[in-house]
This record gives sequence, C-alpha cells and structure tokens, in this order.
Amino acid sequence: MPTHQSRQRQCKPAKMSQQTTPSGLDPVQVSSFRTHLSQSTRIVTIIGAGLSASSGLPTFRDINGLWCNHDVFLIASPAGFRRDPGLVWQFYSERRRAALRAGPNPAHYALVNLAKAKPGFVALSQNVDGLLQRAGLDENPKQLKLLHGNLFDLACAGNCGYVDYDNFVDPLCEVLSEGRVRASVMGADVAEGEKPPKASALLFEGIAKKNKKILGEEKFAEAAPTARDAAPLTELGQEVRVPEAAPELYSGIEKAELPQCPGCGENLLRPRVVWFGEALPEDVMEDVDALFKEEKVDLAIVVGTSSQVWPAAGFCEEARGRGAKVAWVNMSEKDCKNAKKEDWVFLGDAAVILPEILNLEGQE
Repeated sequence: MPTHQSRQRQCKPAKMSQQTTPSGLDPVQVSSFRTHLSQSTRIVTIIGAGLSASSGLPTFRDINGLWCNHDVFLIASPAGFRRDPGLVWQFYSERRRAALRAGPNPAHYALVNLAKAKPGFVALSQNVDGLLQRAGLDENPKQLKLLHGNLFDLACAGNCGYVDYDNFVDPLCEVLSEGRVRASVMGADVAEGEKPPKASALLFEGIAKKNKKILGEEKFAEAAPTARDAAPLTELGQEVRVPEAAPELYSGIEKAELPQCPGCGENLLRPRVVWFGEALPEDVMEDVDALFKEEKVDLAIVVGTSSQVWPAAGFCEEARGRGAKVAWVNMSEKDCKNAKKEDWVFLGDAAVILPEILNLEGQE
C-alpha cells in the first residue's frame, strides 16, 4: 500500500506531528480539516477522474491520449463523429462496458454520506462513468451537477431533441459487441494490404472552403468539421490546439448498423457526453453560475483532478472568492500546484483519504 501524505501549507512552516493515522495522514491536519468541515454548511466538491481510479477506470491521460493508436482528442469530438461515427461508438462502447464492470469505491460512498449529512453540499463532477449515481448521489439532483454528461444517456446526433436516459443495454447493437469491437480495433476488419484512410479536422476544413468557393454560399451545406472541432477543452495557459499529425480514422462500420434515433428516424444516436470542442451543458452551467452568486461558500474540496481543463479549473477559485477554504485530495503533488499556502493538501488514493478525513458514519 502506498504511503499517503498530508500537509497544510501556511505562511510559516508548521511543526508537523510525528504521529500519523492508519493511512499515513497527519492527524493534526486531519483534525483541522474536520473541525472546519463540522462548521461548514455550503460545501462544493470539484471532482475529476481520480475519484474513480480505485474502481479501475483509466483517465484520458492514463492512456496517453491514445486509444488503439487513435488520437482520443479527435475521436471524442464532433469532427471524429462526422468522419467515422462507427469508430467513435466503438470507443464509447468500450468505456460503457468498463464503467458497467466497475463499482463505486469508498470515496464515492464517502461523498454520498457527506451529501446526506450536509444538505448544502454540491458535487461538480467531470466524470461520465455514473459511479457517483450508482453510489446514491442522484437521489437529490440539486447536489450533483454533471459537467461532462453521462455515458449512459443517449441523444439524437441531430436536432430533434430525443434523449434516452439511463440506458445500460450492452451491446447497443451487434457491431458494438465486445467481440466485434476488439476484432475491429485490432485490425481484423481491414483487408490485408489495405491502409485505412487518414483524416484530420484541418483537412476537412480545407475541403469545405474549396467546396464553398465552387458551390457558392447559398448552395453549400455547412457539415464539415472545423479546426476547433479537433481541439480539446481549453487548458489553462494554452491556446486551443489542433493535433499536428492526422490520426487514422477507420472502422468500416456503416451508419445503418449503428444506434438510430427513434425520435426522428433520420439521425444516429450519440453518447450524451461533452466532446472536445463542445460547450458544457447550458442548464448545468446556469446552475453552477447561480451556485457561486448565492451565499458564501464555506468549503471547497478538489478531488482527483489536475485542475488544468477549463472551465472546471476555475471553479475552485470561484469558491475561494466566495470565502471558501480549500482542501485538495490527489495522488500527485503536481496535480495540486494551484493550491495556496493556507489550503489543506492530502496526497494519496481518494478511496483511502476521503472516508478518513470526512469521518462520517454509515460508509460502505
């Protein structure tokens, strides 16, 4: 078991206790945090993929931005879906299966118990795996805001407005079965000697401009991906970036074989998640804006996120601006680089640390 550390940064170095808790945390700092927690009414928790690490679910960074040699940033984008919806659906079918096989860990249950104990608690989650909901946090929708959507909600890829909530069917269709996906991504569906075509958002944008010039503005239908389609959610201190190398996008799957929208009967269904280059859900962002415009915030807990992806990266500072003290729970100190001197910083597995520092009864 890894050694877990904790510290509270102060203007002057604090004399740390020589004793530690069973999980390696400094009891002085744990006690300080618990005291503030007990006095807190309005609590905001900002959640990233690290919350589900002990459940066995990798983050995008864990797979080095690649999935079966494909650039994840382009697969998980409007450009990727327009270019090859079959490949995108293969990727998300694998993610759905992984999430279904996983289960909530003690960190999920610790947050559920905190929500029950503190009615003013709100979780702002970047996770799409549904584990917080399965742990019980969806009992009060006001306490859980899904910033990036949910793998198990499906929506029309067009504009008919159809949504299928909590669809746990697997596979959604025969071509997305585990056997078919594994065979396809390993190259079994590509004929010997055949090279899958390369494509990039920039290439399609160039073709679109040429077609627009040939056809004229009135006859040209805007359907091609743009450079922004290939860009991930803006990271702090960085410009919107486009992959330099054009990844291979090829599944060989026909659109007729993929999940169809029963609402309009014309478009495909897509995972109801936020893709790179897309805006966060408007209704969720309105709720988040209202959250930080209301009364003061007593405590912000940042769990399992590097706080580099915008706009979620700004929520901690918004809470701080409303008077919140901040606690960080992360595996790596580099993921806490935005911490202030007065913050608590607990390093280690969230599944170990959260149950201990929250110290709530009834945890599973």
